[in-house]
Amino acid sequence: TLFDCHPEGGVSAMALSKDSKYLVTVGAGAVQRVCIWNWTDESESPECQVDLSPKYGCQNQLLFNPFDNTQLVSNSSTQVLFYNWERGHLEYSAPEITDKTFNMVLGSLSQSIFYYDGVLAFTATSAGNIVLWDKQTQSVSRQPVVRKAVKLVPLQEEAITVLTLIDSFIVTGDVNGHIKFYDGNLKLINVYNEFSLDPIKSISFSKEKPSISDLGYSKDCTLDAKPFVIRNFVLSTTHATAVHVNAQRNVPQTLLKEHVEPLEAVACHPKQPLVAMGSHSGTIKVWDYEHKEAVCSRVFLPHKQIQCITYDPQGFYLAVGFASGALQIVDACTLQSDDKECFHYSQDSITHLTFSQDSRYLAAAVSRTVTLLRQCKEGTQEVWKYQGRHHSHYKPIQDLLFGVDLDSSQPRLLSLGMDRWLVEYDLQNSGEDGLLILSSERIEQSAVPTCMVWYPPLTPEHFLLTASNLYKMKLFNATSKMCRFAVSL
Repeated sequence: TLFDCHPEGGVSAMALSKDSKYLVTVGAGAVQRVCIWNWTDESESPECQVDLSPKYGCQNQLLFNPFDNTQLVSNSSTQVLFYNWERGHLEYSAPEITDKTFNMVLGSLSQSIFYYDGVLAFTATSAGNIVLWDKQTQSVSRQPVVRKAVKLVPLQEEAITVLTLIDSFIVTGDVNGHIKFYDGNLKLINVYNEFSLDPIKSISFSKEKPSISDLGYSKDCTLDAKPFVIRNFVLSTTHATAVHVNAQRNVPQTLLKEHVEPLEAVACHPKQPLVAMGSHSGTIKVWDYEHKEAVCSRVFLPHKQIQCITYDPQGFYLAVGFASGALQIVDACTLQSDDKECFHYSQDSITHLTFSQDSRYLAAAVSRTVTLLRQCKEGTQEVWKYQGRHHSHYKPIQDLLFGVDLDSSQPRLLSLGMDRWLVEYDLQNSGEDGLLILSSERIEQSAVPTCMVWYPPLTPEHFLLTASNLYKMKLFNATSKMCRFAVSL
């Protein structure tokens, strides 16, 4: 393990030599440093290093020449650097490459590779071009090998995001999720474009060579239509998806699909060791935190941007609130739902969701409004129906809470707003298409309440505990709403 190999800002990119003896890293600091380490000894110092000029941009891709460990290449979005490592010294050259070099739109540089002869090199760009580099001089006495851009080949219109080699093929991945195979003359041999993937981020091929038999392999796209025999490969996309492709059967298998946007919602199952997580990418994934494995997942469309989720106390349902104002109730085990279980009564984001203790009510807070759903029986099925809503606050709601009336054992619903009002709703007398208010009390004068919770039943008196932005907590009598105790933190 190499500790603090780039303390100035971490590691931007790294690569192993083909014999796995050397590791090259490039730092992510303002002045990037390239270091080559002997991976097989215990030395904590690099074999050699060189600082890069900031004018060449942030070098975010790095590669050894697979046929010569003394040659390396890296690139930023604007500049390719070629390195020469000899006699313990590492030097680099920065050949010019701009739109004026070939009087064509170059595009941003994405990835660079050495070709099989170890002399030629290729760089892919966001304009769908391939830059061909050729070696102009041999290295002489610590002078770096000089390469020059000799040709610009327009391969396609879409941006190329990945460039790699496998067997006799040059392989590209692009922003459309397509994978293309070319021969050494950059003639298209085959393309995988039917997988409906996001932009490709990386491609890795199996070390196992394909069987000699060409049975079962699809035909390539050349005039000869020969069987296209290639190794199986795994690719990753910009949307945090890893896919395995069986080349013989031409079948993709999703290995992993993670959250690609901010994780906004987390809820723990009330009776099982499960935790559900929802993100703005519209993905919910349920994890078993005892066995450290994913149980199930679902991507929600067309509503994405999951804002909040909650389980009901029995663990049968999972309510999902979206930034679009949509509300969906899904099965807690499978994450599947009926189309009738999707409600949309607002254009504003749902900020809070809560179930009653008997799982018969579901309340949602949308900005300054509370919406109530109730579970009803239709024939032999239990369905959720809209009960009503009330614009009960003039500032955003901070918290929403169900409780139980100690005398009648009926559910109680309360909301706490940034307007400093604590509102309780009359669930018993609220009919269809109507949610009534039972009481409303201003509980703060200057402080802004932030959240509330039921105080544990440690005394005969029932309390509601609130916290405010002034680092104060208050105990209120659950019936009279009178403040009984306050403490500053």
